Amino acid sequence: MKIAIAGAGIGGLSAALSLHAAGFSDVTLFEAAREIQQVGVGINLPPHAVRELVELGLGEGLAAIGLPTAELCYYDRSGELIWAEARGTAAGYRWPQYSVHR
Repeated sequence: MKIAIAGAGIGGLSAALSLHAAGFSDVTLFEAAREIQQVGVGINLPPHAVRELVELGLGEGLAAIGLPTAELCYYDRSGELIWAEARGTAAGYRWPQYSVHR
């Protein structure tokens, strides 16, 4: 079976790794960009996404580059806390939540 994946973002790369791990050998990944470069934004990886990446063998690398997110907070323009919620292991999940540079 031939499998085509459009896009080499986190979803496409994860799909390619998962298919390879499942024994599919004829997988082609297509990307429109000529060169993969850093983008000046971050990616928030909630615990369920971290679990999937750990299962793909990327746990140590992710821990090396990710910033564990323990809490999400919203503040008003004067700096007063409006709302806060625990995240990742601080919220009782088995896996952390990470913020990583894209």
